[in-house]
Amino acid sequence: MTIKTNKYPDLYQASLELFANFGYKKTTVEDVAGKLDMTKGNLYFYVKNKKQLYEQTINHALTQWKDHVKKAVDKKSDPVEKFRIMAISAKGYIEKNDPLRRVIMNDPKIFTLSPTEDRFAETNQAAMTILGDILKQGVEEKCFYPMDVDQVTTYLFSVYMMFLIKTYGRANPRSAKKLFAAALELNLRGLLAKTNEENLVNKTPVNPN
Repeated sequence: MTIKTNKYPDLYQASLELFANFGYKKTTVEDVAGKLDMTKGNLYFYVKNKKQLYEQTINHALTQWKDHVKKAVDKKSDPVEKFRIMAISAKGYIEKNDPLRRVIMNDPKIFTLSPTEDRFAETNQAAMTILGDILKQGVEEKCFYPMDVDQVTTYLFSVYMMFLIKTYGRANPRSAKKLFAAALELNLRGLLAKTNEENLVNKTPVNPN
C-alpha cells in the first residue's frame, strides 16, 4: 500500500478528537482506525504504534496552532501590532480548539520549561522564531528598546509556556482572562512610568555577585 500524505490531516484530527474524549490510555488504535473506516492493519502503514500516533497527533495540532498565529502576524506590518496580534491569536486559537485544549488538560506535560523534556522542541522553536522576528523588527524600527533579541525571546517564550501550563494544565482556563490581559500590557509597556525611564538608563547595573 502506498501511503497517501493527504490522509495524515484526517488521521490526526480523528486521533485528536478520540484522545480528547477518552484519554490516551482508553483510546485504542482500533478506535482511530474505525473512525476513519480503516482497518487496524492499514493504520499501521501510517504509524508504528499508539505512542507514535499520539505524539505525531499533538505535534500536528501544535504546528497548526503555530501556523495560525504566523498567518495572523503576517497580515500586520507594525511590530507592536504584530506582537499584540501574536498573543491574541494564540490565545484565541486554543480557546476555540476544544479537542486540543482537553488533550492538554489531560497531559499538562505537553508544555515544559525544560529543554531536555520538550517533546515538541522543533515546533516550539518555530514558534519562538515568530516572536524573535517581531522583536528584531521592533528594535530595528526603534519601536522597542535595544535588546539582546535571543535572550529576550527565550525569556518571553518561557513566560508564555508558564502561562499555558498554569491556564490549560488546570481545570479552569477562564480564570486566566484577566491575567492574560495584564501580561500582554506589561510586555508591551514595561513596569516603569515614562518619568522613571531616564533614571533607569542612567543607573549602573548592580553586580549580582
